[in-house]
Amino acid sequence: MSAKPRLLSKSDFTLALTCEAKLFFRENGYPDTRDDDPYMRMLAQGGYMVEALAKEQHPGGMQLEYHRDPQRAFEETRAQLAKEHVTLFQATLLWNRRLARVDILEKSGDTLRLIEVKSKSFDGATHFANLAEGGRGFFRSTRKPYGLLSKWHETFEDLAYQTLILERLFPDLRVEPHLVLVDTSKRTGVDDVIGLFEIERHLDRDGTSTVHTARFIGDRALLPKLDVLTQVKVAEEVELARDAVDLAASNFERLLDEPFDSFARPHGSQCNKCEFNHAETVPLNGFRDCWGELADAKPHVLELFSIGTVKTADRTPMIEWLVRAGKASLFDIPEGDLVKVDGSLGPVAERQRRQISCARTGEIWVGPELSQRLSAVTYPLHFVDFEATRLALPYHAGMRPYGLVAFQWSCHTVAAPGAAPVHSEWLNAENRWPNEEFARTLRAAIGDSGSVLTWSSFEKTTLNKVAEELPQFGVDDPGLATWLADVKARRIVDLEQWAQRDFHHPGTRGRTSIKPTLDAIWRCDETMRAEFEGWTGLPADQSRDPYASLPPIEINGVLQDVVEGTGAIRAYEAMMYGVEKNDPAAKAAWRELLLQYCKLDTLSMVLIFEHWKRLFKDS
Repeated sequence: MSAKPRLLSKSDFTLALTCEAKLFFRENGYPDTRDDDPYMRMLAQGGYMVEALAKEQHPGGMQLEYHRDPQRAFEETRAQLAKEHVTLFQATLLWNRRLARVDILEKSGDTLRLIEVKSKSFDGATHFANLAEGGRGFFRSTRKPYGLLSKWHETFEDLAYQTLILERLFPDLRVEPHLVLVDTSKRTGVDDVIGLFEIERHLDRDGTSTVHTARFIGDRALLPKLDVLTQVKVAEEVELARDAVDLAASNFERLLDEPFDSFARPHGSQCNKCEFNHAETVPLNGFRDCWGELADAKPHVLELFSIGTVKTADRTPMIEWLVRAGKASLFDIPEGDLVKVDGSLGPVAERQRRQISCARTGEIWVGPELSQRLSAVTYPLHFVDFEATRLALPYHAGMRPYGLVAFQWSCHTVAAPGAAPVHSEWLNAENRWPNEEFARTLRAAIGDSGSVLTWSSFEKTTLNKVAEELPQFGVDDPGLATWLADVKARRIVDLEQWAQRDFHHPGTRGRTSIKPTLDAIWRCDETMRAEFEGWTGLPADQSRDPYASLPPIEINGVLQDVVEGTGAIRAYEAMMYGVEKNDPAAKAAWRELLLQYCKLDTLSMVLIFEHWKRLFKDS
């Protein structure tokens, strides 16, 4: 046992609800694959600004210091709550072994208002209109027994956990749980909202890590125009979660010091995304400890496309059935069970059988329509990739929360068969609504002719949203609107659909996103690697996919890299809204990371497209 008694924090509780075993892994120091950078997490979706704005609505509130000693922090909270009226930020609650820190805690006489701030989106107009008509509101099902909607379970389990602790600590006071949410039925009347907030960083008490906080630095007279948050009473919703939360929390408290064998370890498709599954070189691997020898099966059953939908003839989940039988290989799946409920062979089951077959033989499968698809595109070919984000707080007057911000595009154009690709790009770096310039610069780059090739439906969805919003922001340009409509309707081609329907490489392990597809082909196609070297001047290492070769850049003493879409969004938010937003050198470094990543995404499409062409040329 550790020197100090283990405590069940709010985040421990939330994690344990997804899987008991994860509580053991966290308490015993197993490495976690999730991004554990609190600064970057805070930037995600503008959550840091939401919390700072919510606090600004309580001007008399007191910010309590973070202490590494929870007992000391709780005693300070208790001392403040002895007052008749007080508002506390980050109050610490400690009851038995349950620990929670409350975003905002108001005491007024004999009432405690527990206010949880979330950056989740919420349609306040719909919620209150439904309540006025006798309904249950935005969080509840419209069918009996009117339970919580699944997407809100975690929110109210979190809030119920805090509510129960507060009620036990102060049984003579009435506890009222509230939520503060980002209201998508509202619009901001303020420009450059980002500039109204500042991120501060400082070392924590023992000097080992950096703590980031945010504060509102704008004119408080602007707050009425920045009214995009809504506070909601949620006592009824918390009541629905109360009993299950209390029972689960008691169980997790009991388990804190127990050996691993005491923890429930359900095996299912959710294990495919276990946060504690690491490379074999990591000594503590939660997935390996949980699955035992079954973790070593290759190819593993968890690699099967849409494995969560596969059931045996008696409707038992396939993974559960295999584990009970002591099996976990992809080849242990009875292929006769890979059918639709009515027994027919649908497209999903067909793809699953193909994956097993290719894994067994090691052969690549090429569908009968791929050649026709390759011949149907029109030169010049424009391989494009977009990057966009949706910040919780809209930073341009007239925008709603979570409005689309299209901040980057990359394009490799191939003028004719056999021509080398030519690159063009655009990246916003100004505090403005960028979508109009995004559309205009893209039009200038790809013009009015040629197929526009993407990898996913995201680009088409983005163009739809940009076209929809242009007139809302006073952009009266019929020519631009017509061009956007033409690209969406006639020119866009989704290459990932080709990968799903007409191509399977066993090295992709059932995945069709661009990185695993490129990686699988890269390792076996010498011509692809030669093309990469010729077009980029960079060395092509057969053992490493091109994304792994993107060089990290040091920013304020930390090596940063961008090798996937979520990283690109966070890099952009760091560049535009983070600590370095006023640091020209840091902004330039973030810009370079974004440009090199997005450029490789579109070049990857060219490489895969040319590989597919060679499949038919060689035959």
